[in-house]
Amino acid sequence: MTCDEIRPELIPYHFGEVSAETRRRLEEHLPGCPGCVTELLAFKRAIETADEGPAPSELARARLRAAVAREVGAAPRRRWERPLAFAFAASAVLAAVAAMQTMTDGPGAPPVGAAISAPRAGS
Repeated sequence: MTCDEIRPELIPYHFGEVSAETRRRLEEHLPGCPGCVTELLAFKRAIETADEGPAPSELARARLRAAVAREVGAAPRRRWERPLAFAFAASAVLAAVAAMQTMTDGPGAPPVGAAISAPRAGS
């Protein structure tokens, strides 16, 4: 296929709307033609990032997310639905606070008000 034959098929190819024979011929041509690949990528970028078209509603987005989750076999999760991860994070924070408290209250620690009442070098 020549580049002039390929160009009209690039957008249908992007959407998967070409015949198996046309797809095969396109996929044979594209690896050897940087111009057609560049044009295909420009079409894809323009289609996927267009701001002037109508945006999907939140309901449509939620249905799409649920459909993708069903397809890949994973239930959509929210942060609050992960109690084990939350419990682990909370216990790590508490352990760090306890370790700091133990290290700063031991023998040899400066008195609580020492940093506040010590005279400054230039005063």
